[in-house]
Amino acid sequence: MTQPARACPARAIAWLCACMALLAATHPTLAQRKLGTLGPPPRQDPQRQTSAESLPPLPLPATPMRRSEPKAEPAPPLFMGKLKYGDTQDYMPNPGDVDNLLRQVRYQLDAWYGYQLIGIDEITAMSKAGKPCQLPLLYITGYQKFTLTDEQRDALREYLLDGGTLLGDPALGSPEFVSSFRAEIEKMFTDRRMEVLQLDHPVMRGYYQYANVHYFTVEQGVQTKIEGPPQFYGLNLAARTAVILSAYDLTCGWDGRYAPAVVDRPRAPDAPSSMAMIPGDALRMGVNLVAYVSAERRFAKTQAQTRLITGDQPQKRAAVKLGLLRHQGDWNPDPNALYQLIRLASARTSVPMEYDLKPLDPMIEQLADTPIVIMTGMSEPKLDDAALDALRRHLQAGGFLFINNTSGFAKFDREVRAMLTRLFPDQKLEAVPPEHALFHSLYNIDAMRDAGTLAARPAELEAITIDRRAVVVYSRNDTLGMLKGIHDPYANAYDADSARKLALNILTYAAKR
Repeated sequence: MTQPARACPARAIAWLCACMALLAATHPTLAQRKLGTLGPPPRQDPQRQTSAESLPPLPLPATPMRRSEPKAEPAPPLFMGKLKYGDTQDYMPNPGDVDNLLRQVRYQLDAWYGYQLIGIDEITAMSKAGKPCQLPLLYITGYQKFTLTDEQRDALREYLLDGGTLLGDPALGSPEFVSSFRAEIEKMFTDRRMEVLQLDHPVMRGYYQYANVHYFTVEQGVQTKIEGPPQFYGLNLAARTAVILSAYDLTCGWDGRYAPAVVDRPRAPDAPSSMAMIPGDALRMGVNLVAYVSAERRFAKTQAQTRLITGDQPQKRAAVKLGLLRHQGDWNPDPNALYQLIRLASARTSVPMEYDLKPLDPMIEQLADTPIVIMTGMSEPKLDDAALDALRRHLQAGGFLFINNTSGFAKFDREVRAMLTRLFPDQKLEAVPPEHALFHSLYNIDAMRDAGTLAARPAELEAITIDRRAVVVYSRNDTLGMLKGIHDPYANAYDADSARKLALNILTYAAKR
C-alpha cells in the first residue's frame, strides 16, 4: 500500500518565509510599518438568531411550529471615536481597549455607549462640508511622534470649540507621543496652555474618588509597581476641560493587561516605555473620564454659543464700562457668563451699560477709564509686581475689582489669596457681613441655593476695604457661571436665581461707589 508523501518541514518554512517577503515587498505600507498591535482584538458580541421555524419529532405528517429566539440588541448611541491617523498602525496598539472600557462603563454607570474608528481625514472632510463631528469624545493613542496638517488642526480645533473633548493617551508611556500631542495642541490654541489637573478636578472624582493610583513600570528589565497621584494635563475652553492628556499609559490597562516589557513585545521592540496604570486603576480612571465628558456634554454645547449683546445707549458718557482683566493664567474661561451679566444689568437695573466687554492688561493707562474690573479664572493668575502696582493705584483712586472663581477650584482660590496679600499687605481679605450693602444694593439677599442640590447655603463673599469702601470683592464660589441658566455640573456654584441676584448686587454696589 502506497503511503502518502510527507511534506518536508524545512521546505514548508522556506516557502512561508518567501511568501511573507513577497507580501511585504508588494505592500509598501506593510514593509515600512515598524509598529503593530500588542493586545488582542476586541471581544465579539454573541451572535443571536432571529425567529425561525422548526419541525417536531417524527412521525410525520407534522404541522410547523413557530420558535422565537431573542434578537440582537440595537446598536448603542455612538459616544467615542478612536482617531485613525498617520500611515501605520501606531494609532491602535491595543484594538480592544475602548471596547473593554465601554463595557466597564456600562457595568458601573448603567450607560450604554458605542464607539467607532474614525480617520482624522474624515473629521477634516466633515468640517469642510460644514458638518463637524458630533461625537462627544475623540481618543488618540500611539507610541511615536506625529504631526498633523494645518487642515487637520483646524478641524480638530473647530470640533473642540463646538463642544467636543479630545483625550490623548501615550501607549507604554511614550514621551515622544506626549511631546507631539502637546505641540499640536499649542499650535491649535496659541493663547492657551495645558496645565496639570489638580486632585479636586472632576476627572479625579467623576465617579471614583482618587488621590493615588498604581503604576507598572519596566526599567532595564526590572518590573516595578509604584504608587502616586494620577497625572493628567488639561486645556480649558469655556469653563470646561476640553483637552485631556494622560501622562502615562491607559490603553494597556483598558485592555486588561500590564504594559509588556521590551523583551515581551517583539512587534514594537524600540517603542519607549515609562509607566502604565495597572488595569484596575486604568479602568476606573477611564470610567471617571467618560462620566466627566458625558456630564459636561450639554454644558459644553451651550458654552459653544455666545449671544451677541447689543443695544442703544443714549448716554454714552454715563455708560459703565466693564473690563475683563488679562493675566497669565486662564483669564477668560467663561465669556458667555460675562455677556449675560451685561444683558441682565441692562434689563434689571438702572445702571447704563456699555455693551462691549473690554479686555484689559494690568497697566494704568488701560485701567484708568474702566472703573469696574472683573477677574476670572480656573488656574493661577500670576500677576507680576508691575501689574500689581498698577492695579493697586487704580483701586486706591476709586476703581473696583470683582474676582470670580470659575468652577470654584481650590488652586485658583489659593493663588488669589496669595496675590491679594501681595496687592494689599496691610489690609486683610475678610468675610462680608450679612448687613453689608453688597447684600442689599438691589436685592435683599440673606441666603442662596446650591446649583447642584438646590439646598439652601449661605451667601459668601469676601472683601478688602479701604476707607469704608470695598475695593476688592472675591467670590470663592462660582457666581457668574449660572447667569446663562446652565452650569458646569461639577462646579461649586450657586443656582441661577441666586447667582443673578448676587452678581447684580455686586455690579450695582460698584457702580454707585
